[in-house]
Formats: sequence, C-alpha cells, structure tokens
Amino acid sequence: MSSARTLLLPVVPDALDGLLELEDPLFLMLRNPLDPDAGGVPVPGASIEDVSAAYWRVLEALAAGTSELEGEAEDDLPGVPLLIGPDGRPVVHLAVIEVADADIALLAAFAGALDQAARPEPGPAHGTLAQALCELAREPDCLWPEGDAATVAGWARQALSPVLHSPFAGPHGAVDHELLSAVLRRAAGADRIALDQDEAGAAGRVMAGMVYAATGEGARGGVDQRRAQWHGAKHRTTAAAPLGHRSG
Repeated sequence: MSSARTLLLPVVPDALDGLLELEDPLFLMLRNPLDPDAGGVPVPGASIEDVSAAYWRVLEALAAGTSELEGEAEDDLPGVPLLIGPDGRPVVHLAVIEVADADIALLAAFAGALDQAARPEPGPAHGTLAQALCELAREPDCLWPEGDAATVAGWARQALSPVLHSPFAGPHGAVDHELLSAVLRRAAGADRIALDQDEAGAAGRVMAGMVYAATGEGARGGVDQRRAQWHGAKHRTTAAAPLGHRSG
C-alpha cells in the first residue's frame, strides 16, 4: 500500500485558484500538442499522463464544493468546519485531506522539470518542453501574465503550492499547526467552531502564507482579473469552435 500524507488545508480561494485551473490549458496542451503524432510533450522524470493523473487524484481529495467557493467564507462547504473569529465573523474553512506521497512526488518532479525547461540553457532532455512553454507563454488570455517560458513555469509552481509548499514552515509553523489541529479536534464534526485570539492569529498567518505562495500577493486583485479573463476567453473559444502541511 502506498503511503499517504495528511494535510491541514485552509480552503482559501485565493490560494486554490491556480491549482483548480491547471488542467486547462496547461496539462491539456502538454498532453495534446499541435502535432497529434507526438504523443504529448515529454516531461523528464515523469510523463505528462502520470502527472495529470496525480493532479486529478489530488483534486478528488479536496472537499466536495471546494471549486465552487467564490471567496466568501460564509459559503457552505459540507463536512468542513467553518472557523469563526473572536469578533463573530467567519474566517476560513479548515479541511483535512489525504494525499498520496507518490502523487506529491510526481507533481514536485513536474514543477522541477518546468523550472529546468525555463532556464536559458535547458539542455537537450528538456528542449521540447522548453519549446512548449515558450508557445504557451504566447497564448492570449491565460491565467499567467504575458511573458516567457519562465513565466509559465513560475505560475505552475505557484499553482501547485497548496500541495508542494507548507504554510507551516515559518517561525510560528509548529505552534500554528498544533493550534489548528486542536481546533479540528474540538470541532468534532461541527459545522462551525469559535476561535480564540491565538487560534485566529494562527489561521490568519497560515492563510496569508498560502496566498503569498500561490500568487505572490496578499489579497485578491490580479488573480481574480486573470481568472475572469481566462474564463471569458474559454467561453469565446467554445462559442466560436464546436478546453500546509505536515505529515500526519
């Protein structure tokens, strides 16, 4: 049996937008390049088919309804407790998910391959991937900003950060993890759980860390704008042509 990792995951739409959008266009275009005989763009260290399958297994581990959240903490997320701050306002939903170590390893290998392909001299093994990233960088109305191969690679690593980057890695990480773990034990299946000041501080630090790792920003803004542009582009294309963590 493959080993799994238990992740404490505050459900922060700012930090999950990119993860939820990796399939289209990034994985889709790497699996199905313009040359149908190519069989997908080669990704050294992990085939794009295996990476894509790992990605979908990670998405399936998320709580049902996660992708429908639009940034309002008050939205319902069945089975995931909503943390309520000392002021009585909703803070965030706090989920626990199980992700296979092998899937995390595949996604990490994929991010590493993109980083190498984006280097000025990627090397022969990463040449085809580098060319594909350059082509993707020129695609209009995508979630990543206009740029080059490094722009796409950087965006993909940020998008994968909810499963590759621990929001509990900072100086308060161990204490914050224990505080939020205790909150979940206290919730015991309840839909809502009140936080004290220390617990609310821990939740705020983890949320801020997740958003920064995923967007480089501290608040909504550019992410929402790019997401709206991309969804609008997909709609136009469809109309025109019948696309934290600690081991437990």
